[in-house]
Amino acid sequence: MSLSSNYSGGSAPDFNLSDEILAVIPTDPYDQLDLARKITSMAIASRVSKLESEVTRLRQMMYEKDRVAFDLEEKVSQLERAYQESESRLKTVIDENTRLSKDQDSLAMTAKKMGRDLAKVGIDLP
Repeated sequence: MSLSSNYSGGSAPDFNLSDEILAVIPTDPYDQLDLARKITSMAIASRVSKLESEVTRLRQMMYEKDRVAFDLEEKVSQLERAYQESESRLKTVIDENTRLSKDQDSLAMTAKKMGRDLAKVGIDLP
């Protein structure tokens, strides 16, 4: 009973295997099953190895992306601090400008008043 013969009337089905492969396949069905188990184990081990490599590669990519995200978060934090400092300095400058403007207005009013007072006294300023 050959593995390459057509399946008809009790003969084995045709698996379209080459004569070279059929020459090395054991004739005993239990030996064939053992060989199939070994081939399957090798295929699974190969697939597992490829998947483990893929997991390692993906973990490395994830690590790199996490590092980039951390760096960007740190940069955002630095920019937020710089923004807060700049806003604080701006508020201080605006407050100082407002105070100076009020002082200027007060001094202008004082100068006008003194000018009127001097005019009343009759002293002309050059």
